[in-house]
Amino acid sequence: MAVEQKVVIAGREYWLRCAVKEQAELQEAARLLNGKIAQVRQGAGHLSMEQSIVLAALSLGQQLVVQQSPQLDECQQRLTQLIRLIDTQN
Repeated sequence: MAVEQKVVIAGREYWLRCAVKEQAELQEAARLLNGKIAQVRQGAGHLSMEQSIVLAALSLGQQLVVQQSPQLDECQQRLTQLIRLIDTQN
């Protein structure tokens, strides 16, 4: 059974449909994303909120990729280079 579930990301409310049994996981995912956004903003406060959200999502995605496939160190290096590139352009 699907339900509407509210999550708050970077201060904005979003209503998403999910299975009843997935509600806790959805809230946890939102909490993790918000925490990563705060971490990015603390380290690079000059970025726009949109850039902070993208970098946070990329960082979480990179963590997932590394957990799923440890031999992908190159992905982490490219992400680090991308972050540096964005920082130098701002």
